[in-house]
Amino acid sequence: MKSGVCGTVIYENWFFYILEDQIMERLRSNLVLFCGLVLLLGAVNIASGVGVKPMLLRPPNDNCANAQAVGNITNQAFDTTNATFDGPGHYITSPNLWYCYTATCNGCATVSLQGSNFDTKVAAYEGCACYPSSNALIIDNDDFHGQQSQITFSVKTGSQYLIEVGGFNPTVKGQGKISISCDAQSSQPTNDDCSNAKQVGNVTEQPFNTTCATFDGPGHFFTSPNLWYRYTAGGTGNVTVSLLGSEYDTALVVYDGGDCYPEWGDIIERNDDFGGFLQSQITFQATAGKTYLFEVMGYNSDAVGEGVITVSSAAQPPPSTNNDNCQNAKQIGNVTNMAFNTTGATKDGPSLCMTSPNLWYCYTASCTGEATVSLAGSSYDTMLAVYDGCECYPTSSDMIECNDDAGNSYQSEIVFDAVAGNQYLIEVGGYSSETGQGLLTVSCQGVQPPPSSKDDCQNAKPVGDVKDQAFSTVNATFDGPGLCMTSPNIWYCYTATCTGDVTVSLAGSSYDTMLAVYDGCACYPASEDLIECNDDAGNTYQSEVTFAATIGSQYLIEVGGYANEKGAGLLTISCQGVVVQNKTDLGDAPDSTNNSGKVMMAYPSQGMLPVVVQASYPTVYNDGTGTGPFGPVHLNAQTVAFLGKKITRETEADTGTDEDGVNNIRPLADTPNRDQGDDGVVLPLSLPSCCWSTFDYVVNVITPNTDLWVNVWIDWNRDGDWDDTLDCPEGPAPEWAVQNQFLFNLPVGINQITTPGILPWHPEQGSGQVWMRITLSGQPWRGGSNPGAKGNAGSGPQAKYMIGETEDYLITPDTTCPICKDYNGDGVINLNDLAAFVADWLENCP
Repeated sequence: MKSGVCGTVIYENWFFYILEDQIMERLRSNLVLFCGLVLLLGAVNIASGVGVKPMLLRPPNDNCANAQAVGNITNQAFDTTNATFDGPGHYITSPNLWYCYTATCNGCATVSLQGSNFDTKVAAYEGCACYPSSNALIIDNDDFHGQQSQITFSVKTGSQYLIEVGGFNPTVKGQGKISISCDAQSSQPTNDDCSNAKQVGNVTEQPFNTTCATFDGPGHFFTSPNLWYRYTAGGTGNVTVSLLGSEYDTALVVYDGGDCYPEWGDIIERNDDFGGFLQSQITFQATAGKTYLFEVMGYNSDAVGEGVITVSSAAQPPPSTNNDNCQNAKQIGNVTNMAFNTTGATKDGPSLCMTSPNLWYCYTASCTGEATVSLAGSSYDTMLAVYDGCECYPTSSDMIECNDDAGNSYQSEIVFDAVAGNQYLIEVGGYSSETGQGLLTVSCQGVQPPPSSKDDCQNAKPVGDVKDQAFSTVNATFDGPGLCMTSPNIWYCYTATCTGDVTVSLAGSSYDTMLAVYDGCACYPASEDLIECNDDAGNTYQSEVTFAATIGSQYLIEVGGYANEKGAGLLTISCQGVVVQNKTDLGDAPDSTNNSGKVMMAYPSQGMLPVVVQASYPTVYNDGTGTGPFGPVHLNAQTVAFLGKKITRETEADTGTDEDGVNNIRPLADTPNRDQGDDGVVLPLSLPSCCWSTFDYVVNVITPNTDLWVNVWIDWNRDGDWDDTLDCPEGPAPEWAVQNQFLFNLPVGINQITTPGILPWHPEQGSGQVWMRITLSGQPWRGGSNPGAKGNAGSGPQAKYMIGETEDYLITPDTTCPICKDYNGDGVINLNDLAAFVADWLENCP
């Protein structure tokens, strides 16, 4: 024990001995107050049975239920010396500590124990529910930096993950450091799921990385994070798949067929280590044209890393054809999987798109519409170009498009608007100087001319900026005021994407055209509405008009022919300014009124007891009933403002195409929270129960001086909807937490906004997780689509929002008292912070 400044005794476990001389100097001026505090707290120690020896204090996060909430941290100190073991024991059985990490990015999180002074182990689990099941285990590791551990795994912004830290065995414990970081530049590999298997041919040391991958599949070998490849044999013979040269301990499976998931009987061969190496290799007999699946993974359950895959075939390639030169371009129409080989070819042409050995084809369009040229199924990394006309050599002005990789493959594809009977030059080669066997497919999807009753001004087709959009006036009739033309005509209503010069062109059309542009889209336009009428532009028989437009304004475009001419054509509209793409957006909270008819759960089970709370959050707009509540839809035909730095385009919350590759919710799998564009809320959140709070969010403004409204709903009582109002001593706590916060005069770019004060409420028991919705729109929320109906709160108007974005988050907010803070900024909340607080109080308070 030590002698106190007040003539009393301060026991060794008390905190004041850590105060520095500077703090003690401040204390002397407040000696009476200081001594009273010492005597009072000393009495509490004695009453608690504290003796002369220091009491062994267990870390506060020694139990899973008390997992410490963390974000990104660097070298935060921890100590398992006085910890006990708590948990399911899936990987760690030593004294352990628990952390609940809220991801700060969409990408890869890395948890490192480097710098610890004992032999550590670490594991990560999906969610922060205690205790996690074995299925929730994402990844674990024993030794990475010597005897210290490190893991990297894929995360999503706002999602939570349990981190378990312990020692190698039950007797190993000590002091350590934990660092957690999130890398938004890294991301989950696109072929992480079997259904998204990457199409490959014969490749040499194609790089891959399973660091951010997850496990997906039937688990016929190991259950480590894995990647999938789909291979179509170009010939019959031995095919070798090799992972030699990879930087980690790999495993490999080859399956017969390309369906997911493969059965046990589909296994052709499995391999862990080949030829004394820790890397894998398999050679199997392939049949030309057949498809095979390759599963690439690591040994056991935790081996991940960077690697290379090589696929080679002993089958002999077919001989090269004579279309090696542009002058000998092969005449083709629509073809399917036409074999070609550039192995023996040479380089020929102007090198506008590629410099590799190449082949040439002259395609005659079979229709007016979209023509697709694809090299899918080829065995090497291809390049592809399409030119207008078949003259050799083409110039840069003839190039329609050049493509390297289409989708998630190394094979090329181009879709362009063609006119029936016109010819197009196709150039096929490889990336850099690559050559190999391939397949060429050319198809044409024709456009149907509008019926005569639908080609009038009242049915003008809405358009934005378009390039070579095919049209046909063959079956059209004349309709309109006749201010520019009296031939069969069709109509478009153009909404300007910028303020500046807009050019409307019919170049590439197959007949003598006429073109008119009018101010506004009202029918029929008057002579004062006519901006310009054009017959022939330049030295051609095709028309073009350039005019000054204002962003968001509409203009009527009339397309016809000279005299009574008609035919197939191409329409191009371009605006010299910032072009904003359409970004229709919906939420991703669970919704039991979905197109699958599947009840979704609001919250995951807690421990051994299932929690059955049906989700009634309005997310799906059209569930087929037409009754609502309707999930909020933001059309964003012109993107004015959205939340965060990213917004992804969706068709519907649970069906249709989606820009980020997955629907926002999957009702059949009871999986919500899949929108990868949710990044507007600044996480983590501190929302202590019945204490007034705020949080920050980000608004990205494209068009300045736009009036915007923000609304936030939080399911305080965890009953699966946002309809309720709870009671606090301070007043009512509505689940409609932020009510029509009005934003105006925001400048272009990123704006960080703080909400008005909200009053949180949390149940004493139950899920710590809570669903939150934030909606940014161009109009206030006026009670939703179905006022009074269950699940109405958070809904959108049936007419849909014109602009904005809705983001949903499943979060575990910090509900601790705000006084418990890291006052001295060392990354740990402990007695040192109390000392810093007392010193600050004594210096600044009366």
